[in-house]
Amino acid sequence: MINPADAQGDIVKLVTTNTKHFGFKKSVKEDDNFISDFAKSLKDALSKVNNLQNKSDELTRALAVNPDSVDIHDVTIAAEKARLSLTLTKSIVDRITQAYRELINMR
Repeated sequence: MINPADAQGDIVKLVTTNTKHFGFKKSVKEDDNFISDFAKSLKDALSKVNNLQNKSDELTRALAVNPDSVDIHDVTIAAEKARLSLTLTKSIVDRITQAYRELINMR
């Protein structure tokens, strides 16, 4: 939508009325929700990785104490899930750190 009062020669200021328009300004509250949702998602993901590690440790201890109480396949699967999740988490942290360093070096 063009505001005729804002038109000056070749420069025309546009007013965005739809959230899908380029340059639409969101309210601060929406940005705060995005940040808190992102932080909550990150915390939940790290909590899941921690839970997988704890489950793997628990099954490994149970196998060492009482081998008949758990199946070796369950212990192996839990250990592999924990290893994969930790490796993925580490690689994500490494990439975020690398991106941060690149941003700092751009100055």
